[in-house]
Amino acid sequence: MGTPVGWSQGGSGSVCLAFDQLRDVIEAQEELIHQLRNVMVLQDENFVSKEEFQAVEKKLVEEKAAHAKTKVLLAKEEEKLQFALGDVEVLSKQLEKEKLAFEKALSSAKSRAPQESSKKDQLITKCNAFISSRPEFKPKRGSVSLLMGPHLEPWAPPTHQCSLLSPLVSTVTGKMPAGCHLNLAK
Repeated sequence: MGTPVGWSQGGSGSVCLAFDQLRDVIEAQEELIHQLRNVMVLQDENFVSKEEFQAVEKKLVEEKAAHAKTKVLLAKEEEKLQFALGDVEVLSKQLEKEKLAFEKALSSAKSRAPQESSKKDQLITKCNAFISSRPEFKPKRGSVSLLMGPHLEPWAPPTHQCSLLSPLVSTVTGKMPAGCHLNLAK
C-alpha cells in the first residue's frame, strides 16, 4: 500500500500533516476573526444606542406634529389671503366704476358750466332791462340814508347774492337767493 499524499513514511509524517492542517484551520480562523473585527468596527461607527434612537424618534414625531400645525396655519392664512385678494379685486372694480362716474359727472359739469354762465348773463341782462324800465327800482335822493351801509357809505351795487335785485330774482325764479334774508313784504 502506498503512502497518502502529504504523509511521509514512518510515524512522523502523520504528525506533520495534522500540524499543517491545524495551521491552515488556525489561519482561516484568524482571517475570519479579522473580518469580524472589521465588521464590528463598521457597526460601531454606524451604531446608535437605543436611547439616542428613541430621542431622535421622539424629536421626529414632534417635528411632524409642528409641521402639521404649520400646514394648518398656512392653509388658514392662504384662505385669508384669497379672501383679501377678492376684496381688493371687488374694491378695485368699484373704484374704477366710481372714477368713471366722477369723470363723467365732471365732464358733464364742465360742459354745463358755459351754458349756466350764459343763462346767468341772460338773467342779469333781463334784470337790468327790467330795472331800467321800472322807476320804482331806481334809487331816489331822499332814500340814500336807507341805502347806506353800517359805515354810512354811499350805495354801491352789491357784490353778494342778497341785494336790491333779490325781489326781482324772487319774482322771476319764485324764490329768494340763498343767504338773503330781506323781508320786503308790505
